[in-house]
Amino acid sequence: MAQIHITGIEYVELNQDNEVQFNYKPDVPKLKLVGTIYEASEESEEDDINSMVFLTQNQLNKVLLNKEVELKSVDDGKWQTQRPLTRDQVKKIGLVTLESDYLGTSGDFKCYEVKDVLQ
Repeated sequence: MAQIHITGIEYVELNQDNEVQFNYKPDVPKLKLVGTIYEASEESEEDDINSMVFLTQNQLNKVLLNKEVELKSVDDGKWQTQRPLTRDQVKKIGLVTLESDYLGTSGDFKCYEVKDVLQ
């Protein structure tokens, strides 16, 4: 189990990839957050890792709760932040710990499935 922290959000979309097998609530639709993360482990030396984070709508709501981050819909079914995240917003979101399972890589992205959101 890995502890990750979101440090940037490029976009969020409904996961359409049927090849990914989820262990946490497999019947609940997952969102795919594409952005950057920090992995809190002794082995990781990178601060901003390009990643795809799979999580439920409820988990995403917990991450963004009281962070003043608004997502807007764009034409291709994706949601992006209304404005670029401020340093304060990045810090607030980054303080939320996501207990996650590492799923492997997809191209240049590390993939994680969120199990629990710790405030």
